[in-house]
Amino acid sequence: MPLDDATRSRIDSLVTENPVVLFMKGTRSAPQCGFSASVVGILDGLLPGYATCDVLADPEIRNGIKEYSSWPTIPQLYVRGEFIGGCDIVRELHASGELVEKLGVEPPRAPDLRVSARAAEALRKILAAREDGGLLHLRVDAGFDHQLYLGPAEPGELQVESNGIRIAVDPATARRAEGLAIDAEETDDGPAFRIENPSAPRA
Repeated sequence: MPLDDATRSRIDSLVTENPVVLFMKGTRSAPQCGFSASVVGILDGLLPGYATCDVLADPEIRNGIKEYSSWPTIPQLYVRGEFIGGCDIVRELHASGELVEKLGVEPPRAPDLRVSARAAEALRKILAAREDGGLLHLRVDAGFDHQLYLGPAEPGELQVESNGIRIAVDPATARRAEGLAIDAEETDDGPAFRIENPSAPRA
C-alpha cells in the first residue's frame, strides 16, 4: 500500500527531530522481538538516551516505515536523519567499531577490574575443566545484578585481564564495572565468588 502523505510526514518528524531513533517492536524497556532486543542492547551500551517508536502500537507507521526506507524488516535505526539499517547491519557496524563513529560517541573503555589471587586460582580450575575452552564473561545489568559465565566471545565486547584471568565485558557493563573486584572463598559446594562494585548505587 502506498505511503500516504500524513504518515510520511509523521515519520519525517520522528527521523529529523531525534538525533537517534529506533523503529522497533515493543519499547526500549520491553522489546517484543529478539531482533529489536538485540539492537536495544547495543544502543544501551553506547548511549544514555535515544528515541524509539513502537510499530506494534501504530500499524500505519509499521507499514509506512518499510516503504519510507525501502527496507522490508523491523527494527530500523536512523542517526541524524540517515537510515543505518536493521539488526544485522547494526551488529556488523557495532563489531567493526563503525557504529560508535556514526553515533558520534566516545568509544567504550575497558574498565579497571581486579581479580584476587584466590578468585584467579578458582577460575583457572574452572576454565581448565572446560573441554571446549570458553571465555569468562562478566555482565552487570541496569539494576546492577552481576553475572559471571563462560561462553564464546561476542561482537563489540571489551576484554580485560587481571591476575592472569581474561574477562570479556559488553560496553554497558564496562561503564558499570569500573573498580569492580572479584574475590572467592571455598565452601562445601566449591568456590563461592564475591563481587564488590563501587559503581553500584548504595541501598
